[in-house]
Amino acid sequence: MKPGVSYGVNIHALVAYLSTAQHIPFKRLVEVLNDFYGLKMSQGSVSNILNRMRKQGLSRYDEIKQEILSSPVIGADETGMRLDKKLYWMWVFQNELATFVFPDHLRGKEAIDGQFPKGFPDGILVTDRHSSYFGMTAGGHQICLAHLLRKLIYLTELDQGQDWSTRMLSLLRESIHLWKTRDVTKSDMGNIKKHYKALMEEDISRLRHEFREFRNGLSSHSDHLFLFLENPNVPPDNNASERAIRPLKVKQKVSGQFKSDEGASAFCVIHSIVHTAKKKDQDPFLALREIAENVINHQT
Repeated sequence: MKPGVSYGVNIHALVAYLSTAQHIPFKRLVEVLNDFYGLKMSQGSVSNILNRMRKQGLSRYDEIKQEILSSPVIGADETGMRLDKKLYWMWVFQNELATFVFPDHLRGKEAIDGQFPKGFPDGILVTDRHSSYFGMTAGGHQICLAHLLRKLIYLTELDQGQDWSTRMLSLLRESIHLWKTRDVTKSDMGNIKKHYKALMEEDISRLRHEFREFRNGLSSHSDHLFLFLENPNVPPDNNASERAIRPLKVKQKVSGQFKSDEGASAFCVIHSIVHTAKKKDQDPFLALREIAENVINHQT
């Protein structure tokens, strides 16, 4: 090693990979390094390495953000996290080839505007029904049908003497099946929308209030329900965003919480780089090694 450099490229990349991709807490991570390599590293050194990787990964992080901005279809989701015992939010915006994750203390539109102030004027946004997404500028919106299907299954089990939820459930499943065939005609779309309109106008006052709450909540998003039938590149669910954000929940479950803004930011930057590399069928360790080379070059 050159004077002034304690750890090389591979160690920097390995620490980032084990901490972020494999969710290993700092205490266990230093044990792994000692057991495998006889390398006695402090938890403070782990934190310093991750912060250096964050700083040198910012250019790649920004490239990923630009990939999302130029995407014709974007999925988004958010989840709560603990940062120094306070509630924060992890936001994910992703497409088929890129994942961009960032932390914020807000769950409202202000958090999104901080990263995407102009929104996605040319992109279709696929999300749940969180109101912040619908305050954004977007070329269109598609709400996640998977969330609706789960709710309809619950309603069907809640009152098995009615069939309104069953018929709505069948209609949404039929629309997803049509999308999968990649052969949706205008007649198919017309029939789907006609049956949906009839179900929404049906008198369900006799049913429990949960049914009316579901229908009322759905009525404001009727225009965002079947966009995927018009555009085969738009998915009918937001499962990809949920998969992209799930590792953050695993990390929090294993480690408990992030202790600093820098730690949360480092995780988001490195996770974005790792997850994007995987989507592009690239080796995530090698992607981190490229960042680590910049760290070493910057130090020397």
